[in-house]
Amino acid sequence: MEIKEVLDILNQADNDTEYSKEIFKAYEEGKQDIEIINSKTGNRRDWLVIADIYNKGDYSQKFHLKNYLEFKLKNGLDETADFRKSCYRYFKNAALVLYTREAVFGESKAEIKLIFENVKKFYKDGGKINNYSGLRK
Repeated sequence: MEIKEVLDILNQADNDTEYSKEIFKAYEEGKQDIEIINSKTGNRRDWLVIADIYNKGDYSQKFHLKNYLEFKLKNGLDETADFRKSCYRYFKNAALVLYTREAVFGESKAEIKLIFENVKKFYKDGGKINNYSGLRK
């Protein structure tokens, strides 16, 4: 799948999936962002600040993915590049991977439920953000 195809899919896609939204808010970057804002220590993730500026504070995975791809294209990647090889394989963020699998690749919620449950367990057991392995087929 080419990057331009992913961007076309995103034009029609929901902003989040149930699983991606829960992982983001309860365990990953959304939770981390609230902690940083409340404690006034540390630096927020760039894409969240960009969402505040350009997306009215809507921290959706659709915005995250679209922003990532637009950055890559402005930085020299061609829109005909293979999305899986040039982008997706580098994703470490579980919320973004779950969103991509469901919204872009068309996997059903049932297909990714086990991964979602495993990610939740990983974080509940003290796992560090963006360190869960086993997100891809």
